[in-house]
Amino acid sequence: MRPMLKNAVWHRSGEDLYLISEPETQIVLSDPDSRVEALLGLLKEGTRDEAGLVKALANGHGSADAAEVGAAIAALDELGVLEDAAVSDGLAAGQDERYFSNVAFFATYASLSRPAAVYQQALLDAHVLFLGTGGLGSTAIQALTGAGVGRMTLLDNDRVEVRNFARQYLYTEADIGLPKVERAAAWVRAFDSRVDVRTVRRWIGGPDDISDLLTGVDLVVDGVDQPKLIDVWVNEACVGVGVPFIRGGMIARRLLYWSVDPGRSACLACQGHEQSLVGLADGVPAEAQAELQRVNRGIGPVASMTGAMVAMEALRYLTGFAPPIAAGKMRFFDFATGAEEVKAWQRWPDCPVCQTAPSRTARGDG
Repeated sequence: MRPMLKNAVWHRSGEDLYLISEPETQIVLSDPDSRVEALLGLLKEGTRDEAGLVKALANGHGSADAAEVGAAIAALDELGVLEDAAVSDGLAAGQDERYFSNVAFFATYASLSRPAAVYQQALLDAHVLFLGTGGLGSTAIQALTGAGVGRMTLLDNDRVEVRNFARQYLYTEADIGLPKVERAAAWVRAFDSRVDVRTVRRWIGGPDDISDLLTGVDLVVDGVDQPKLIDVWVNEACVGVGVPFIRGGMIARRLLYWSVDPGRSACLACQGHEQSLVGLADGVPAEAQAELQRVNRGIGPVASMTGAMVAMEALRYLTGFAPPIAAGKMRFFDFATGAEEVKAWQRWPDCPVCQTAPSRTARGDG
């Protein structure tokens, strides 16, 4: 291992060093004898292992304690400012350029134990099932294809209609009347021919219509609005095999999204155990159901915002760069005011659905 300082600068003010690793992040380090600054200078080069750092510091500062240097490196790694210069990105030929921006993003969250390219590789190895290729699904499909998800299963039973064009940018006028799922898959293949994409034309009539698609799937993006019990069925199917799922949509003036991390977070049945699950079939309390039965008002920016938020939650699940932020929580965004609201629900100890989930350890943050 060769610890290397990430893209960072520092300046001194008296006995303190101000280390800036990101434009909005400033870390203050006490350094009365300039030993920390000397270590940062060596780490910026990224050419020495820990023993080499100890030796170089001893040459320049008279003495260096291996335990002290080790502790300093561990502390800097905990602050998120180090990466391992000895590790190659491990990506296949051409992928380093294709995913340059992705790897740069993940580098912010990388550490000595988990290089940035490992996050990207997790996406390349991932299999996502998209239930619905409409407003939410089409945006999420585009975002996760760009992110590098390697395998996709797309499910839809509709055909492309003129009314779709206000918010579903996977499709063109030439696609009118054709099966959405086939045209969505064609878009994915044209954008990135390396993606392994499978299509399923199906009307979901119960949890079994979902369960038989979950083998080898790492995550489900649920963008299907009908039938009324669809969210109950997705919850039952996914929790039973331990596959996380994310749901998004629009209620009147607000978008919302939420997710379930089986065996770790509350599930939809936990939220509804004091109410009828039928009343929660669309993922929101029964009193809001009347809102959802009206004409779909999800214009382009709404679909794009919701799909983007769902896609970011998917990246949290698939890479672990950060913990999911919507697991067991409904996150709302008001279009007019920009106000955000979070409503969490608690796990129900006697939840019959959660009891079917495979045993899983607590999710870390990568």
